Formats: sequence, structure tokens, C-alpha cells
Amino acid sequence: YVIPAAAGGAVDIYGRVMKKILDASGALGGQSFVISNRPGGSGMIAAAPLLQRPGDAHIFSMLSTGFMLGQVLGQFKHDLLRDFTVGPIFFEEALAVAVRADSPFKSATDLVAQLRRDPGSVRIAVAPNLLNHIHIGLLKPLAAAGVDMDRLTVAAFRASSESVVALMGGHVDVVSSSAANVVEGVRNGSLRALAVSSEQRLKGTLAQVPTWKEQGVNAAFTSVQGVYFPKDLSAAQIAFWDAQFQRMAAAPEWLATLAQYEVTPRFMNHAQASAYVRNEISSATGLLRELK
Repeated sequence: YVIPAAAGGAVDIYGRVMKKILDASGALGGQSFVISNRPGGSGMIAAAPLLQRPGDAHIFSMLSTGFMLGQVLGQFKHDLLRDFTVGPIFFEEALAVAVRADSPFKSATDLVAQLRRDPGSVRIAVAPNLLNHIHIGLLKPLAAAGVDMDRLTVAAFRASSESVVALMGGHVDVVSSSAANVVEGVRNGSLRALAVSSEQRLKGTLAQVPTWKEQGVNAAFTSVQGVYFPKDLSAAQIAFWDAQFQRMAAAPEWLATLAQYEVTPRFMNHAQASAYVRNEISSATGLLRELK
């Protein structure tokens, strides 16, 4: 599993739970599930080994809404549907905006007010690259709130785990990340989540965090995560992985992990995920045009 992010973030954690479940299932015929972290290049570094192995169902990488956006922008310089085989999608996640517990920003309303006054005065961290789903999850509500997008100060880190470390060290003021990456900090009191990007509030630790809409900003955004394989997989290979991942998606340990990190199970098999990706790439064109 080639993960397009550094170790330690939510994507890496999900991959390691995946490994544990698939290794224990015996479905891989005694072969070990190997994780390779290859961050950078807007996902291009992780995609490279898949491009070299058409028809090989022994390697795959992480698929997310960020890569669909990246394809539209030309950052991810491949066609997900033509150059690869879209595998199953596992879940949908909200994005969260968080600050340190001692931050002067007590709510998203405070953040928006400061950014309206001086858009460049707040140091914002995203990961693993600009204009991916994590970045868009912040840009969409800020644009709706009337903030000048062109003057924002935004830095990209290799993984949200690194952007959160930078926040805790005082190197940035605000982090936009998948909600999973701020749960522990909110739980232990070191972080304050200002808003979540979903239509409805999340459950668990982040249940008290209001949505952007609750704070007067008419915007919502979520992303999905799954996997993709090299192109030219056979029907039998696709069916094998559809079955394995569907079993994994129903495993108690997998569901417990998703609940812990406050993401919503949303399994789609190859055919359903392919149709979803086709539709999302089409709709992303309009979304990005709105934000430019």
C-alpha cells in the first residue's frame, strides 16, 4: 500500500489498521501487507510505481477527493479513470479547523473577522499540498464569508500530523485538516476546534464543535477516501479486492477506528466508486472555478 503522506497522520493510521485486518484474514495467501509512505508531488510520487505495473493487483495507493481536485487543477498529472483502476471507497470525512487552546480565536466567527480585516495576518497550515481537499475544506467557507483568498498565508506540510506539530510549536496559527487529526488534541485539551465542514455536527469528541453553517457561513464540504490500482486489472482481480475490502469495511476493528476518528463509513465497490469519481471530477471543475 503506497501511502501519499508521511507516517503518523490519519491516512497512515487507517493503512496500518487495514494491514492488521487483511494480514489476519488469511486472504493474502500468507503474503505480508507492506506499507510504503511516499509523500509529496501532489500524489505523483505515490502514483509512480503503479504506472509501472499495469495489470498488477499486488500494489495500490490511496484515493481521495484531493486527487480528484488535483486532476482538475493539473497538479495530479494523470487521469484517475484512464490511467488507473479505481478501487473501493471506504468512508467520508469532514474537515476541521483548529487552533491551540490558548489561541485568541474562540470560534470560526473570530477567525473570519480577523481574516476579513487582514487576510495575510494568520498563518494557516494544510497538508499534504495546496488546493487539495483539506485546503478546499477551508477555502470554501472562507470564500463564502467574503475573505480575500488571494491574500491568505498558507503553508503545506507533508502530513496533517506535521501541521498539527507546527501548530503546537507556535509556527502556525491555524490548521485545516481531516477531523481525525485533531480529535486527540481536542480530547486532551491542547487544541480547540473552531468548526467542522460537514452539514451536521460530528459525534463523539467533536460533538460540541459547531459547523460552519451554524456560525453563519453558508458552506459545507466533505471528502472521501479509498484506493486505486494500476490500470488493466482483470474482472477477477477487481472482484477479489471488492470482496476483501467489503469484508474489511464490516470488520469491528475497522468500524471502531472510523468511529474513533469520527469519519462516516460509506463503502462503494469498484463500479460504484468509478461512477462517483467520474461525477466528482465533473463537479470539482465548477467548485474550483468558484474559488478562483
